[in-house]
Amino acid sequence: MRSGQERMEKGQEEMKGLIDEVKDEVQRKIDEVEEKVQMKVEDVKSEVKRKIEKVEHKVQGKIGEIERRLSELEDRPFSFSASPEFMHIRPTIKSLTFDGQTSWTVFKTQFDVVSSTNGWTDFVKASQLVALLRGSAAEVLQGIPADKLTDLTTIEKALESRFGDSHLTQFYRTELKTRRQKPGENLQELAADVERLMSLAYAECPLDVRESLAAQYFVDAIRDKDTQHSTRLMDAKDLKSSLAYSMKYEAARNVSKTSRHIRSRETEDHMSGERDDKFEFFFNRLEKLLYSSVSGRKNTPRRNPNVTCWKCSKKGHVQRECQAITSNQENSSLNRAPEEGPRVSSLSGKKNGLYLEGSICGIQCLMLVDTGANVTLLRTDLAQKLKEQLIYTAPNISLKTATGEKTEIRGKLDASIECGSRKFHHRIYVADITDPCILGLDFLQKFNFTVDLEKNEIRTGGEEIPLFSASVQHSKSCSVLVKKRTIISARSECLIQ
Repeated sequence: MRSGQERMEKGQEEMKGLIDEVKDEVQRKIDEVEEKVQMKVEDVKSEVKRKIEKVEHKVQGKIGEIERRLSELEDRPFSFSASPEFMHIRPTIKSLTFDGQTSWTVFKTQFDVVSSTNGWTDFVKASQLVALLRGSAAEVLQGIPADKLTDLTTIEKALESRFGDSHLTQFYRTELKTRRQKPGENLQELAADVERLMSLAYAECPLDVRESLAAQYFVDAIRDKDTQHSTRLMDAKDLKSSLAYSMKYEAARNVSKTSRHIRSRETEDHMSGERDDKFEFFFNRLEKLLYSSVSGRKNTPRRNPNVTCWKCSKKGHVQRECQAITSNQENSSLNRAPEEGPRVSSLSGKKNGLYLEGSICGIQCLMLVDTGANVTLLRTDLAQKLKEQLIYTAPNISLKTATGEKTEIRGKLDASIECGSRKFHHRIYVADITDPCILGLDFLQKFNFTVDLEKNEIRTGGEEIPLFSASVQHSKSCSVLVKKRTIISARSECLIQ
């Protein structure tokens, strides 16, 4: 029994030993398999990574090649030909040329819109801009290096510095402050010009600030005081509101004027009827008085034939019935001097005359302001340049001066006279005078000129035109260079080298 138990225990121990050996063997095999799998995984990883790097290198090379070709195509957009079925036709818009006479800012805006619509690159923009320049604008290219003629930024900076408005900001602000509505200019034209000056003078200001300033300048520029005062009281915040209100006010006032004139005409017709009745009544009374006076004379006794007139010393009538007085009065009225003809203070303003600069029919000249002249005169040699407009007059018309001088009137013409910024149409006479032109009282009164001798200026329509004398106009200050120091005594003269 005991020996059988011992054999069993011994068999169990052997069995345990075999199990442990099997476990160890299995574990060893598992470790070997894991090691091999890990090695395979590492090999696969490295191979995959190598393959990925190789593919990435190839892709990068292809991308670089594509980018290079695209760059070449952008720089030379017309250097290749394509089949018509694969070509996309883009509508091309032509830009205007620029010669430096128009606004660079306006042209630049138009050019940017056209280039954006046509899809131009900066290289093409530069080429197109160079091709669109004319006259003085094209001369700007002479100051740009040859390698920069395809650089859009360089070309635009050169044109901006030559024709740009950025350096004229203060000038536009001054013009905006002094802007006034011109004769014949309507409110819409005034508002458009104020808006243009605002964009040039205050381009850097926010939009709401510009709108408020534009409204104020527009109100200040309105010519009619009633419209200006009413629009100012409206206190508009922008230019459009001020313009709309001022136009409504002006239209309403014109309608009111028309209605008032109609009513006044009806009243006038009614009053004229009453005046006709009164006139007829007084005429009848006067007729009766004359009839009674004549009747009374017939009934009065005859006058003494020996009565003597104290005026002519003849008998038969008294002084109040003397025919000599009546004939003298008639002769004096017949012998009265005819109406005074064209006159002028002097044929030359000399040094004391006041002149202003202007033009007649496009001819620049100095104009003498003479309030003693009743006509406006133009010198004969200047009138000869306007032969097609000259109307010759009769040779018996002469021009008389205050000193008694006379000169013949050669003719007359309807001229366009420009003073300051305004232009006037007036009939002037042609005569042999010393000054190029004499502005007479007829011209000054017709166009409401005001002469201010204290300030030496003449005003019309809110514009002030300076006057100057001939001595001031012709005096000049010059710089001279001498070889040696020379002292010139007061009230003396000498020759220097």
